[in-house]
Amino acid sequence: MQTPTLHNFQRDAIEQIRASVRAGSRRPLLVAPTGAGKTVMFCSITANFHSAGKTVYILVHRQELITQTSGMLHRYGIPHGIIDPKSHYDPEQLVHVCSVQTLVRRLKNHKAPDLIIVDEAHHAVAGTWRKILDASTGSLVLGVTATPERLDGAGLKDVFDDLIRGPEAADLIQEGFLSKPEYWSHPSMDMTGKRIVMGDFRVSDLEAALTKRVIGDAVETYRAKADKMPAVAFCPTLAKARAVASDFCAVGYKFAVIDGTLTREERKTMVDQLADGTLDGLCSCEIISEGFDLPTIGCAILLRPTQSVAIHLQQIGRALRTYPGKQKAVILDHAGNLRRHGLVEDFRDWSLEGGVAKKQTKSTIRECPKCHAVVRISVMECSECGFDFTPKAKPIIAPVKGELQQIQASEQKPIGNPNQEAARAGSLEELQAIARKYGYKQGWAWHRWNAKRQPIESPKFKYAF
Repeated sequence: MQTPTLHNFQRDAIEQIRASVRAGSRRPLLVAPTGAGKTVMFCSITANFHSAGKTVYILVHRQELITQTSGMLHRYGIPHGIIDPKSHYDPEQLVHVCSVQTLVRRLKNHKAPDLIIVDEAHHAVAGTWRKILDASTGSLVLGVTATPERLDGAGLKDVFDDLIRGPEAADLIQEGFLSKPEYWSHPSMDMTGKRIVMGDFRVSDLEAALTKRVIGDAVETYRAKADKMPAVAFCPTLAKARAVASDFCAVGYKFAVIDGTLTREERKTMVDQLADGTLDGLCSCEIISEGFDLPTIGCAILLRPTQSVAIHLQQIGRALRTYPGKQKAVILDHAGNLRRHGLVEDFRDWSLEGGVAKKQTKSTIRECPKCHAVVRISVMECSECGFDFTPKAKPIIAPVKGELQQIQASEQKPIGNPNQEAARAGSLEELQAIARKYGYKQGWAWHRWNAKRQPIESPKFKYAF
């Protein structure tokens, strides 16, 4: 078994997790931007647990994530099994990559593991994930996410007990670990007065607004700003995705629609074709916003207005991974999301408290009759299989004239690495100065100081960590 090679910022993040557990945390949550190597980090932790003879379940919610996570474990020689509908369960394995949809139906057949790792942990407050965690009270739980915020604004404090800030996106860009983004947007996209359901724009209002107005021509803007760069266009509906792909193909580009109705093999073929240049771009509706690892993507085309900062950052993040020969990431915002939520480099004061939580009721969710996934009632296509809930055809969105304008990242961000500075700090006053420098709440300094002063060793995980 080969231990993953870690960058300094990854080792710092893992050390923060260890310190959190030593201080008594049972459910720490690591927040790190897309491209920071969260999978590599939790594979390193998994390798340590495996070496100590401890059991680990890694929870994911998409088949592509099962494949990616299993591939990373294979890369480092970490023996493991897979729990999903198509795999044979091997009880001899200490480590398993688990589909949450499958594991929740088999809970009575599984003993709670020593460690549960929750990938894309902003989903963890949802019913399926919570059933697994609630049935595993004896397990240490580690959540990892780029965006610790639910779509409806609910916090994650009911699931996790300590938020750990990993590296900041601005630092990773500055140090070359993420591609430098180039932003283009339009100042006049306005969704004022549109109704909000479960934290995001109501689909019917969204469609009505977009039928009347889309700022700028997506095809011509792509030609001018990112010609032939591998691209992903994020669309509000499946009908819009098909229309956009048709527009690109009509002028000679090779774009295809990727959606949940395709088989796993068909989706993989499309992703491979985007990587090898057979396709110029993919048009997606809630399929590859998160957990999608294709570093060749150089352009993100935002065609879906969203009220969710999590969706906004996940979509931009698809274009930020580095790749040989890739000079930059181009973000083409036709939906006004950059004006609404800011740039990926902006500092965000994430908190387990979240925003204003809205209690979910039966009237806000429904079950997909095809794959039985639970989705928001406002969603018109199932995010898992692409089933179309709408009984009538959706309108095609007509663009209006308008030119995207470049948006520059702020130059006011303080230079440095707060995690490294905190590790070197020798007093509470030094930590408080670091908090002021980076705009953190003073509670951050108190937490880091208490973790330094009062380490509480957890015997069960002493050797695993």
